[in-house]
Amino acid sequence: MRGRDLLVACVALMSACGVLTACSSDDPAPPAPRPSGIAEIKPCDFFTQDELDEYELHDPGPLTSPLVGCMWQGSKFFEDASTVLVLTLQDRSADAESVALGSSSGERISERKAVNGRRVWRDTTPGKDVTCGLIFEIDGSSSAELKLSEFLGVSDAEPTQQDLCKGLDELAPRVEEKLPAVRT
Repeated sequence: MRGRDLLVACVALMSACGVLTACSSDDPAPPAPRPSGIAEIKPCDFFTQDELDEYELHDPGPLTSPLVGCMWQGSKFFEDASTVLVLTLQDRSADAESVALGSSSGERISERKAVNGRRVWRDTTPGKDVTCGLIFEIDGSSSAELKLSEFLGVSDAEPTQQDLCKGLDELAPRVEEKLPAVRT
């Protein structure tokens, strides 16, 4: 009799597990369609409210002339410091943007591992201005740049470039999915 009770208990447990799995295995919502070009991107609407909450970003501020983009404040990427995340959309290629940044301000530009097949460059600043940026290739005439830095030096703690770059590396795949498909 004991063996039968054990068998019944096992069958009941397997059935319950199957039911629970079926209930919790909803397919995730399909990703939003990619924009066809940077003109379709509204920078301050780039992240959903859920993403803003997850990344602890707030106070979006639009950037205009000469840059088109948006700036958010936050603290997720370095807990003891207030950081600023800036997304800008460029009417020039990632190659041209990299050359311009490297020659005009001495920023260090290096190509990093591709994200979902898209070429990406890392942009770091020398000296005391600790900033990390990623430049995403879109096509031969446009690019997007994401920069993370300490917010106005108001923090008691100072993030390192490594801290900031780690935060951007975490964001890179999510940002890439929202950009226009790579065109060559």
